[in-house]
Amino acid sequence: MTKRKDYTVEFEEGWADELELDQEQYNALIDGIKQLVATGEIFENATPVSELPEDEQQEILESIRNKNTRH
Repeated sequence: MTKRKDYTVEFEEGWADELELDQEQYNALIDGIKQLVATGEIFENATPVSELPEDEQQEILESIRNKNTRH
């Protein structure tokens, strides 16, 4: 049996500011994302960046570079 790594989910402040959700909908979205991570489903259904079109790959990489503030 393979032991699954436990992951934590952190949400950056303001990440959902553009979404029009009431508090109940917001909480349900957060809970849903955390559940997808906890069960591993988020990883099973993910598309590797390398399989995306080149322009989307570049957009993702630029976004990561611009937001990488951890030192």
